[in-house]
Amino acid sequence: MSLLRKHFRIALWIAEELAGVISGEDQARLDAWREEHPVHAREYDEIRAYVAAGKEDEEVEKECVKREWQKFEREHFRKYVIWRKIGRYAAVLVLPLLIGGYFGVASWLDGEQPVVVSAGIVPGGGKARLVMANGRALNLDEKLEVKLDLPGMKVVTDGKKIVYRAMGEPVADTLTAGINTLFVPRGGEYMLELPDGTRVWLNSDSELRFPVRFAGDKRVVEIEGEAYFEVARNEKWPFHVMARGTDIRVLGTSFNVSTYRGRTVTTLVEGRVCLTHGTGAVMMLPGRQVEVMAETGEMIMREVDAKSFTLWKDGVFYFEGADLETITERLSRWYDVDIVFEDEELKKSRFSVEMKRYDEIQDLLTKIEKTRKVKFLIQGKAVRVHKWLDSYDLIE
Repeated sequence: MSLLRKHFRIALWIAEELAGVISGEDQARLDAWREEHPVHAREYDEIRAYVAAGKEDEEVEKECVKREWQKFEREHFRKYVIWRKIGRYAAVLVLPLLIGGYFGVASWLDGEQPVVVSAGIVPGGGKARLVMANGRALNLDEKLEVKLDLPGMKVVTDGKKIVYRAMGEPVADTLTAGINTLFVPRGGEYMLELPDGTRVWLNSDSELRFPVRFAGDKRVVEIEGEAYFEVARNEKWPFHVMARGTDIRVLGTSFNVSTYRGRTVTTLVEGRVCLTHGTGAVMMLPGRQVEVMAETGEMIMREVDAKSFTLWKDGVFYFEGADLETITERLSRWYDVDIVFEDEELKKSRFSVEMKRYDEIQDLLTKIEKTRKVKFLIQGKAVRVHKWLDSYDLIE
């Protein structure tokens, strides 16, 4: 249904209401439309005031108007007796629609109606903050190129990644150089290549703590948030990822770790992983996922499509039967927006949806709305989630 005909429908109901011939079903729909948003309530009052003032457009006799009205009349005013009763009101309300009357200047078309308008909301990109052991901090983004010469180490940024390159044999200063931290904010992503060749992709709202140069009999880093690891294989030098009290021991392995919402979830793509938490330990094989329950420390293993949990690093949002709370949390971090649910039960609704991460947010929201379960309203940098109402079908 075109935008113009949606407005015709609402105008028809109001005309019938004014004439006292509106059906109970249409009255309920009109009431629902008026009550679902303050903008609608204001428009309803303005329309009635518009009718009371007797505003009519002086161009209503134009042939284009007549032709459009005849089409509309054939569809909606088949019963002559009803037309006689509401004709005066319809002439005031509906005809101006055809030539840009009331609704042409009212807020129907000015962006205030509850539709997805994402001005100011943009996809995330390459940005991070590097804090070195000496306290020096660098803000990194896709346009900034940085080259640092440290004792026995060269650090270079290129686009959305930072690379640590060991130069020669370790020197005493690098063995005690301390820990660097890479922070990736909401709306950001960044890739890090460690001195041993291990590559780490960091998702939004994440941080990785790592030594300038690995020393000792194992390589250890600490993650908060979400990261995908491709670990450089070295059987004599195991790699450990610490994640909220969980020790993930790997050799040459590709896997994803997430600690969002206090849940530590490890998904193995290739290789093997030994995961330890407290006194428990499990060996993971590819295609397995282990979640550590924060309350009890219990480790739950499940079989999954591992690739679906790592597509984010390839620029893809992929959700298969995911609850809306999980989906919106990921959108919130990537687009740096606040998402508010008008009804907490909506968080449990499940959806399957896929989209490129660099597309506009409304593209994914529109896909979800097509299920007619929820409606999204964007206000500035916030997104409100409403239960789908029958009246939304009228403005779709």
